[in-house]
Amino acid sequence: MTPPGEPAAISAELLRLWGVFFVLALLVALFLRRERRRTARTVGLLGAGVLLRLAAGLLAGASMPVAARAVGFVALVLEGMAWVELGAIYVFSVLLGAFRIATPRILRDLGVALSYVGLLLFLFSRHQVDVSGIVATSAVVTAVVGFSLQDVLVNVMAGIAVELDDSIRPGDWVRVGDQTGKVREIGWRQTTLETRNGDSLVVPNQYFMKNPVFLQGRRSDEPKRERRWLSFGVDYRTTPERVLAVVGEALLRTPIANVAAEPAPQVLLMGFEESWARYAVRYWLTDLLADDVTDSVVRERVFFALRREGIPLSMPAQELFLQPDDAEHRDRHREREASASLRAVESVSIFQSLTPAERARVAEGLVRVPFAPGEAIVVQGRAVHHLYVLTAGKVEVRVTVEGAPERAIATIEAPDFFGEMGMLTGETRRATVVALTEVECWRLTKERFREVVEARPQIAEEVSHVLATRDVNLAAAREGLSEEARRLRFAEQHRSLTDRIREFFGVE
Repeated sequence: MTPPGEPAAISAELLRLWGVFFVLALLVALFLRRERRRTARTVGLLGAGVLLRLAAGLLAGASMPVAARAVGFVALVLEGMAWVELGAIYVFSVLLGAFRIATPRILRDLGVALSYVGLLLFLFSRHQVDVSGIVATSAVVTAVVGFSLQDVLVNVMAGIAVELDDSIRPGDWVRVGDQTGKVREIGWRQTTLETRNGDSLVVPNQYFMKNPVFLQGRRSDEPKRERRWLSFGVDYRTTPERVLAVVGEALLRTPIANVAAEPAPQVLLMGFEESWARYAVRYWLTDLLADDVTDSVVRERVFFALRREGIPLSMPAQELFLQPDDAEHRDRHREREASASLRAVESVSIFQSLTPAERARVAEGLVRVPFAPGEAIVVQGRAVHHLYVLTAGKVEVRVTVEGAPERAIATIEAPDFFGEMGMLTGETRRATVVALTEVECWRLTKERFREVVEARPQIAEEVSHVLATRDVNLAAAREGLSEEARRLRFAEQHRSLTDRIREFFGVE
């Protein structure tokens, strides 16, 4: 048996112990990628201990017993540290990781540090070192070091306090001064934040003890989300009721990514300025990293909603716009709009049977309505008596069946029309139509079209002929109908549509 204070010989048992260590380290390196760097350091510690053990043997053979004992003691310390580190990996990463128990870094480091202290005390006792003298001496050294490193110690104690009271956790979004970031790690001395710009912000732990810290989106027993406010202004020519209704309907028409459905987005009148009313959209953001992107989409919805309803955003009061407002200028503007609406009427097949005078009359009732990508133009299940003429862009037709997710069934590109059944027969919308690109539509209401139908009731039969032809052609392409089947279905469709249109408009 090796006497205390002498370096142990390299025995077969010791070699087996080293072999077990390297096998355990290799398993960690193979299956725990995130622990490879720590495992490499652990293997390095053991390797250094082995080399020092060999050096101690050489020194003993050279009749240098004091140096051999000192080097051998250091070798034991390094080997013990390696086993402590490897044990920490298996306890905190393997064992607790298998049960999905996340442990703070400070707790892990504290456990390792206490194990180091126990290792040193054990080795001191084995080598017959007076531990009480070391403790007495270390108390003086600790006092001196503590006084000189008091800021470091304050940060360490603050880090422990933060971990114990669980006030700040990894993954939280916090605001420190004018900087906002996501907590990546809480260490002994500092907490590391990742900002939205991809930077890392290192904050001393004592900051959290001495200053108020804003935790974004964190509430008790609630999912993590943040309430956002987006302001916009509209001049006083438009009533608040109309602005709130138009913008609110646009925000709820179709879901917006990263915007919570419940509580739903709201539009509020926030105040009155010198020449305009100040409004705000308030919504809950579910992904705190996507704040600017989501704000942009919401602002886009607001912009297009106001624009298609002819509601201008406010302009700075100090800016002066001079625009001719004489009769000639107004006439030119009306002519341009009338020409554009007439082109829209002439571009689609549903109005081909109308006379030029009737098409011009229909064109007078068209209202230009733009839509942003992703907005729903018509919504399935709603009873709205509008027809839309698509003059620019592309839309997608989607159908929802109870118990199944929404699915796309068709794509419509300009020039074309949709929503005709709601205007002509009053039936509820059979599908939702969503803009795939920036879209320009012209909207025609039942009341406007009634004037034309009442003047010449035969229009009901002519329009139903166009619609029946379109429906039968689609059915033939989808179902492979024979000529006889097509003829029979057309006759039935034509008769049914004509009767429904006449009944809806009250004409014979």
